[in-house]
Amino acid sequence: MNDRKRHPARILSIVALCGCLWGQCVYGQYYESREDARGEGRFLTAGAVWSEFRPLSSNSLPDSLASTFDRMMPMIAFHQAGVDLYFGYTTFDDHGESREAIVFGTQVATDIPLLGTRPSTLVLPLVISVDYTKVEAAGPERDSFNIASLGIGVGLKFRTVGPSAEFWFQGLQAVHFSFEGISAGTGSSLATIGEAVLLLPKVPLGEGIVISYRARLQWWSMNDDHFNYRLFYHGPSIGVLF
Repeated sequence: MNDRKRHPARILSIVALCGCLWGQCVYGQYYESREDARGEGRFLTAGAVWSEFRPLSSNSLPDSLASTFDRMMPMIAFHQAGVDLYFGYTTFDDHGESREAIVFGTQVATDIPLLGTRPSTLVLPLVISVDYTKVEAAGPERDSFNIASLGIGVGLKFRTVGPSAEFWFQGLQAVHFSFEGISAGTGSSLATIGEAVLLLPKVPLGEGIVISYRARLQWWSMNDDHFNYRLFYHGPSIGVLF
């Protein structure tokens, strides 16, 4: 197997390793009793998001070669103590051929209190973000969108905790350094992220259930403008606390 084919696997391994290492560090830093900080506990969710992938106006590829899709994408996510991991996969039709699309990433947040005290607080999340996106294209592997990104972000988050429920919503903006998976090409990307989460710990399933809605808009500006795309997805998910 040549080096080009090994690169996507290496990127996935790096992303997964970063998520595991950061998860261990943040878990130790943010450990509290489950009663006081249910949102800092663990939950797993699954859902389907509506995803749109399109070239930017700066992309010089002709329409016959550019990758475009509007599809439902099954997605799973894991949350523990400020660490989020997510994975989405779908297939789409591209000029009569079936192609694959993958999104995978991790996000680690440190919350800095701004206003209020329990049960309702406004905080400033500081975020480290790592993500990997691959979208197959017609032609050789080097023409596929195959980009990994590492960046930092900031946002606002409101959280309220009651005797039978917990709710938070937040908005984040992140800026990334991006690099191509099978070449030395680099660039940057911006991501805007919104999330609303409702935890119901008294529901008799596991340690409770989680209902969430997530939206993410990310756009890439690469040295090779053939990889200037935007990805937007949004949708609900449901899961369990454990």
